[in-house]
This record gives sequence, C-alpha cells and structure tokens, in this order.
Amino acid sequence: MKKTISNSLVAIQFGAIGAMALTGPWIATAWYLVVVEAAGILLGLYAIYIMRPGNFNVRPLVKESGQLVTHGPYRLIRHPMYTAILLVLYPLLIEHFTYLRLSIMIVLTINLVVKQIFEEGLLKAHFSGYPDYMKATHRMIPCVF
Repeated sequence: MKKTISNSLVAIQFGAIGAMALTGPWIATAWYLVVVEAAGILLGLYAIYIMRPGNFNVRPLVKESGQLVTHGPYRLIRHPMYTAILLVLYPLLIEHFTYLRLSIMIVLTINLVVKQIFEEGLLKAHFSGYPDYMKATHRMIPCVF
C-alpha cells in the first residue's frame, strides 16, 4: 500500500510539472521572476548534493540504509526540494497566468503537502530523532511553514 501511495503522489507531481511545461514558457522573462526561478534551481541542486545520490529518493519512501540529513538547507527546512519545485514553477504561473495553470499549481501544491505528511509519517517511524528534528525546523518555508 505504501508503494502505491508513493507512486501515485510522484505521478501526480511529475504530471503537474509536465502540464506546466506544456502549457506555457519554461522560463520567466521578468528579471525578478528569473531570480526566483534561479534560486529554486540552486536550492534544488544544493539539496540533492547535500542529500547525496545514495540517500536521494524521488519517492517518499525511506531507504532502509538511508540516513537522516539535517545539515545544509535541511537544517532550516525539512523539504527543500519541494520548496525548490514551487520556486521554479510559481514564477511561470505569475508571468503567464491562465486558470488552467492556476489549477495545475493548486493540485501540485496540495500534492506536495500531502506527500510531505505521508513521508514524515514514514520518517518518524524509521528515525527515532525525527520528531525532535521536526520541532527544530519548518516544512518548506523558514519561520512560516
């Protein structure tokens, strides 16, 4: 059941990302939106680098040999890769707004929150220190959420 839920959440995530790519430009043109997109790309790459390829998993399942990462961007937020996705895509919605794109981003945002909740339940069960880590960090936005 966990694999089915995990695969469904990932399919929705990539489906929404693909839908955004198919419904308009991939790169914003306003300088301030390009800066936000670039910050998202850099945050995502940094988070993957800190996570290390052997520990990284697109699916929200905990690898048996996985290690809890609490440094780099993970010292402030528990899901920097999800934050990165939204930082890259919301500027595209803002600059090239359509109700279809708005719907896609609402679905993606809700999906990422549900994915976080699902993943954190698994992480709490796997890592005894995860509840303390949760108390010391925010999900996606430092000092907010």
